Amino acid sequence: MAEHNKEKVRLNIGIIIPFLEKYGGAERYLIECVRFWQHKHDITIYSAKIKHELLAEHSVGPEVKLVELTNYFSDEHSHSMLLNIVLLPKIWRSEIGKHDLYHTHLWPTHLIDRHPMVWFPHEPLRVLHDLRFEHSVEDLSSEVGHKIHIYPKYNYDRIGDQFFEAYLNTIDKIDKTTKPELIVANSHYTAHYLQDVYQQPVTDVVYPGVEPNLFVDLPIDRNLFVTISQLWTHKRIRLLIEAIALTDNTQLIVIGSGPDRDHLLSFIERLGLEDRVFIVSGLTNRELSLLLSRTCAFLFSAIREPFGIVVLEAMAAGKPIIAVNQGGYTEVCDESFAFLVSPQPAAFAEKITYLQKNPEIVKKMSAAARQKALEYTWERTAGELENLLIKTHAASVPAGVSDKKTATKKDGALFGIQYYLWYGEGFGSLHWNDNPKSGYVNDKPALGYYGSVKGETIHHHFDLFEEMGLDFVILNLHVDALGANGLEVVGIQYVFDIAKQRNSRLKFAVQIAPYVVDSVDNVVTVVKMIEKLFKDHPNYLTIDEKPILFWFWSGVMDGNKSLVNKLNDTANSFTNIAVSLRLPHAIDERKSSFDFFAGMIPFSPLELASEERWETIWTLAYQSAKDAGMPYRGVTVSPGYDDTHLEDEQRVGNPYRSVSRRDGGTYQKCFQFAAGLKEQPDIVMISTFNEYHENTHIEPTLRHGSTYINMTKEFIQKLRNAWGTHDQQSKNQASSISCV
Repeated sequence: MAEHNKEKVRLNIGIIIPFLEKYGGAERYLIECVRFWQHKHDITIYSAKIKHELLAEHSVGPEVKLVELTNYFSDEHSHSMLLNIVLLPKIWRSEIGKHDLYHTHLWPTHLIDRHPMVWFPHEPLRVLHDLRFEHSVEDLSSEVGHKIHIYPKYNYDRIGDQFFEAYLNTIDKIDKTTKPELIVANSHYTAHYLQDVYQQPVTDVVYPGVEPNLFVDLPIDRNLFVTISQLWTHKRIRLLIEAIALTDNTQLIVIGSGPDRDHLLSFIERLGLEDRVFIVSGLTNRELSLLLSRTCAFLFSAIREPFGIVVLEAMAAGKPIIAVNQGGYTEVCDESFAFLVSPQPAAFAEKITYLQKNPEIVKKMSAAARQKALEYTWERTAGELENLLIKTHAASVPAGVSDKKTATKKDGALFGIQYYLWYGEGFGSLHWNDNPKSGYVNDKPALGYYGSVKGETIHHHFDLFEEMGLDFVILNLHVDALGANGLEVVGIQYVFDIAKQRNSRLKFAVQIAPYVVDSVDNVVTVVKMIEKLFKDHPNYLTIDEKPILFWFWSGVMDGNKSLVNKLNDTANSFTNIAVSLRLPHAIDERKSSFDFFAGMIPFSPLELASEERWETIWTLAYQSAKDAGMPYRGVTVSPGYDDTHLEDEQRVGNPYRSVSRRDGGTYQKCFQFAAGLKEQPDIVMISTFNEYHENTHIEPTLRHGSTYINMTKEFIQKLRNAWGTHDQQSKNQASSISCV
């Protein structure tokens, strides 16, 4: 995982890319990075054409703003490329808003002249340089051959005679008029190339990534080979077709589309390979994965490819690589899984035949390729590039000047949230639809079905906690007859480690959730573990200089004095606060919990009564805690509740199984109740951040976006402004709360 800055910075980033319509190389790079950044920064993507469903498909949530720019001048203009390089960037500049940083992808976005700018060109305008003499001249007699296309990649096969040299030279000069603060390359090969072209140091390289888990294992057809490529002449697909012609019983599947398709089909027909070479396109990710898994090896023949993400994907699928020995991808290939050969059909044919005849070698190379691919994940890519963005922004702010205002923490109510660390990674894993009784979910996090015990997930959540202005986070730990939930224990440890690493102001407290009465001995053991591992951590939440231990209190232990006293004896170094499914007993609470709790807060306030009685019941819960002699009082806010999709028979008797969110109206009503309290609470608890089974979550999702994050941020700020500091004279006893 990429190293995270100790002081996290939330940036307002404007990202500009010419088109965002396909999941291609540069577009994929942008989408995958934004997927990891979307909850850490305020992001606006600008593009001439945006395919919204593409972003949703790849878990980019609605909190990322999308703005369509003026489109490129089309081929109807005889000088469209000059117009696009001279005029269009000026138009775009007027359409792009103000941001802390501008992150631009591809050519000619660097010409918008907005700063500070981090430009990721992926490649220079190659038609001006190494591909200047690599174009097809077959169509030069036609009118279309004399047009300079709107977007430079398509120029590779459409410019070829000397008539256009003057245009190219003019474009070359304009191309270098703007100097971004930083240029990032996708390989060292590309870095040297860019440095030569733009005469500007290019030292930062961030390789693209891959998701290894997307690929499956199927029986290999030793005669089947594949390449994935857009069909342009500089991709040299003809070379691969000729190589297949030199082998026996082999078949080649060419996956891709482009302007050279018809020429390639004619070439295949001329060689009599119609039953051995096939060109296909429009495959889904699933179909591509299945097809790739069946092949013996992956072939790649492009001229000096800047990187070539498809090579990484083939590695992740466990495919041996046969590729030309030139370009950026050679930096991640080694001899354990790759044959890097000269760009000659015979060289490819030799290695194809070798792998056909040596299945054991294929097996070894497959394992090596898959292992190597694990080093190159999108998580790593996004982290490395993010650090460069933050570094560039910091360098642009004059010394001693900060463009971020830091709010002064006031002594007042503490704002916290319930947080769950029990999720496995991926759909169908722990708590992500793993069982219909208690594990079904019907909303999807914007992060996807994340694993809780994963550094990047926790960092994302830290960013959101801090953005909302929370003081503390409650870490749930479930205990049953087998002991503590191991996944949650590891997650809690990670949270405290990351809090220290980030030098975070946030505080954390554990909440024990005992499932059954006969697990008390295990609960005692868990309390001792918490005391030993976490209680003295600088980020552990305290009140009156004493650490807080929260308890999910269902009431099953009410009245069992020996059991409750056993817990009390073990947890006496903590201030114990119940997060309860019942109301406190104003008069007889001592007979139920035996003075164990210093406070009792409803866990799920929306389940306590019908809506018309909410305020009455919530007021009773709040006042009863005081009447019961508990020194600390809290109030709970929740966005909604719905567990009707769960098949748990114990839930059937609950008459309030479904409480509508009302587009935030329910959440607002809870906060309005808190704001209307005559006596300020010590704790305002949000239930919950990410409990998806009961739909009480406020975490960004595909359904709700960041609506509840934004509402929470606003509500907390308003309550702090209204309440100010504790009015000690209006309280029965003084309370000095340590949270920051």
